[in-house]
Amino acid sequence: MNSYIIKVKQPKLTKDEKRKLRIIKRLINKEINGPKAANLLKVTPRQIRNLKREVLLNGDKGIIHKNRFNKPSNTYDEDIRIDIASTYRKEYKGTNFTEFSKKIQEEKGYNMSRSTIYNILRQKRIRSPQRKKNIKK
Repeated sequence: MNSYIIKVKQPKLTKDEKRKLRIIKRLINKEINGPKAANLLKVTPRQIRNLKREVLLNGDKGIIHKNRFNKPSNTYDEDIRIDIASTYRKEYKGTNFTEFSKKIQEEKGYNMSRSTIYNILRQKRIRSPQRKKNIKK
């Protein structure tokens, strides 16, 4: 009978998560008590008990927030983001973002606020043409 070993890649812990894990492990080893751990992490003793239970049940990955890898429900698809950025680069280069957002809402029917379109363009490394400052003489 063939047996297959499936390796599951462990997610990397952030700096804060590593710190939390060190403190929770000290708590598990009885080097510190619950209130002291709560004080160090600036959380309540109840949250410390929950973190301790998660680490005991799930190991090191129990310290990771459960919502960390979930995509928010109100995000726009990457296709839409790429379409907005490429449309700006091809047809509306030099137009300020407010005018561009009005045009894109009319033409393509995107139901997004100006600030959302601004954020998408900024994430795609597109800068709004800035007004030139008047030099006072």
